[in-house]
Amino acid sequence: MPYSTISNIFTPLKSNAQWHTRSISKIEQIESYVSENRSTFTYLRKLYRKYLKHYSPVRSIAIWTLKNLYPFYLNLKSIHLSNPISRKTENTKRWRKLINLSEFSKKRDLVAYKIADAEVVNTPVPTAIPTADQSYLVSPHDQYAFPEISVAMVEDATIYGGSNLTLVDNEVICHDLFDAARDFTSEELHGRALINPKRKRIRWLSYDKKPVKLSTAATFVDACAPNYAHWLTEVLPRIALFCAEERHKDIPIVINSGLHENILNSLFEVIGSKRKVIALPIGRAIIVNKLFITSVAGYVPFERRTNKISGHSHGKFSPHAFNILTSHLSSHIDKTDSKGWPEKIFIRRNSGARKVLNASEIENLLVTKGYKIVEPEKLTFSQQVQLFSHAKTIVGSSGAALANMLFLPRGAQIFILIGKYSGTSYWYWQNMACSSGKILQYCLGTLENEQTSGIHGDFHIPLSEISKAL
Repeated sequence: MPYSTISNIFTPLKSNAQWHTRSISKIEQIESYVSENRSTFTYLRKLYRKYLKHYSPVRSIAIWTLKNLYPFYLNLKSIHLSNPISRKTENTKRWRKLINLSEFSKKRDLVAYKIADAEVVNTPVPTAIPTADQSYLVSPHDQYAFPEISVAMVEDATIYGGSNLTLVDNEVICHDLFDAARDFTSEELHGRALINPKRKRIRWLSYDKKPVKLSTAATFVDACAPNYAHWLTEVLPRIALFCAEERHKDIPIVINSGLHENILNSLFEVIGSKRKVIALPIGRAIIVNKLFITSVAGYVPFERRTNKISGHSHGKFSPHAFNILTSHLSSHIDKTDSKGWPEKIFIRRNSGARKVLNASEIENLLVTKGYKIVEPEKLTFSQQVQLFSHAKTIVGSSGAALANMLFLPRGAQIFILIGKYSGTSYWYWQNMACSSGKILQYCLGTLENEQTSGIHGDFHIPLSEISKAL
């Protein structure tokens, strides 16, 4: 059965807002260095990223290797230093204490101030479709406590592109929700850091010989910022909270270099066009005399370090931070660029893993029930905000575009298509929905090959069950 006709695909008119483009052009870009590392490992990593990472078995082998064999290689390499220059470089890669922000602030008696209270979020078990699969939804908690959010000022701190970790003397600061025993980081996967979770220490492997120096800045660089869902639920809410404070109006902010245009547009919708923005590429560092660090406002682990222990986080989010972000955007987004926003939408997923094998049949079924098909990646950020803020019911498979649920009206219905697999963090989307006042149900499908694909496998959803649910 063919995909839905073009008349059923919702395409709003182009936005005429041009000030974002002018704002993006004003971002101060820190110059990148051409990497001098031409090792076999570097070439293999590039080959993996470009051609192999989308294959689940290959990804599993690569992650296992980087978690188990690569750290052994790095430690062995550090024992033998060939010359004084390499010794100096290696000294920067020494083991340092890994310490969370609140502990560091207390230990150093830092100037810190609260900008959001601690909150408790209730997280009931979502409904499974079909009901026979309800047993897959094993609750990790009935509720969770989100800590208060504060801003700390740290002196003479070093930040690196693509990481939310901060280096100060012999310590590396992480946020309070990071659990080194359970959470595996992007920095480790990409060979930028080595963490010893048992001893709570870290070896920083990235080294910038000529770091940039600034007197004052606020850091919002993050390893996962290029991902739209991570940006929208973890990074942008922190920026919104920080910039909402009048006392911070003249403080420049540092972000990742190379972010997608839609992500940058979302940034300027929040901060306006006057604040100075500095883009820091991976491999480059900035030493800041007075660095402002906003504590975590949302977090989901990049990967699980091990499955040998339980209690892994499915993600936690601050309702207050979500509210500040969405309230600001609802009052600033231009609402005149298109009319006739649909109330029922199906999110078409065009790329990546976790594909719905019978997506075309589902689309045609939903079209008969009055749904419009949307392709969020083809919309501007402001159009995505408007689209979801008008919708009352959405259906879509698990993917970054679902983070737009933040903009749905409170009480909106969300049906997420996802494969049946016991290792899936089902409460990721549920925690997000509960933190923003939405109602979520899972439509569980059968994986094409559960043994080799795991949580990233393609799957099939029974049409009869979707029809009943809707």
